Amino acid sequence: MEKKAKMAKFNNTTSFDFLEYGNASHAFVKKEIHKEENFTTDVFSVYCADGTLLAAFDSKESAIAAILQSGLEHINLH
Repeated sequence: MEKKAKMAKFNNTTSFDFLEYGNASHAFVKKEIHKEENFTTDVFSVYCADGTLLAAFDSKESAIAAILQSGLEHINLH
């Protein structure tokens, strides 16, 4: 019976509530290619769960370390 009560509460959660939960504590890293004239380099961008760009780094390890040092939870999307 307790499991059904938890599921009912979850099912009543709105999309807005779900997004607000994600915004509060999760971030992910996205590898992007930065091109400028004849120069190309990899950039590891850190995004909040809602897709807001927070920062960019030279390496994935630095990006993850920044997420953790900021008190956010790193989520892997792959």
